[in-house]
Amino acid sequence: MPSEQMLVVANSRKTGARCVAGVTLRNRRLVRPISPYGNGGLSDAECGVDGGTPQPLEIVSFMHKGSAGDPAQPENLVIAATPWKRDGTAAPDAALKVLIDVLHEGPVLFVNGGRAVPEHVATEGLEASLVLIEPKHLRFGHGPQAEAPYAGSPRALFGFGGQDWNLPVTDFDVGPKILRLPEGVYGWDELGLHKPRRTLLTMSLGTAHEGWHHKLVAAVLRFP
Repeated sequence: MPSEQMLVVANSRKTGARCVAGVTLRNRRLVRPISPYGNGGLSDAECGVDGGTPQPLEIVSFMHKGSAGDPAQPENLVIAATPWKRDGTAAPDAALKVLIDVLHEGPVLFVNGGRAVPEHVATEGLEASLVLIEPKHLRFGHGPQAEAPYAGSPRALFGFGGQDWNLPVTDFDVGPKILRLPEGVYGWDELGLHKPRRTLLTMSLGTAHEGWHHKLVAAVLRFP
């Protein structure tokens, strides 16, 4: 049975479960381990390692049954029923060197310049549903203007590919910090975080909802 060792780049919420993603250290490709059950979201037991679920910039190893064969999410690997292993945490500079190798340069995110990809387009097959980008002018906020199914969700506002983006944030770190503040738009200081030297965003294309795959910020990776 194949195995992967990956540098974790996301641990985010997915309809009551978790979506974990990483960059494999063997061949530098983005992967998304998924459960063989339900919508693929991982339970804490399925992806747990000593000390809890894997966090961004940790290195973990897991066994899998191969590709899920999902044309809309080609990175998906179906996990095996074996425990994950924690292999330490990468130093920020070492992690950054790995992640720079897989940075997506644009100009679009997942086929188009909108907030979502039509389901009928995704089922024809996408090149990627998981990418890492380096945003410009990153800010954060929330408010009633967001569309379903992410109305009221924390948001990331940033520039990429020559256009402005306003997308939901689904991680367990920055997202809750945004929602503690009143409705509005904020920078790092208001979130109680030091402004990092560099920031990368893990971008994910969610599972289909009412005919659309919505674009999400699955993690905000900060490098001091």
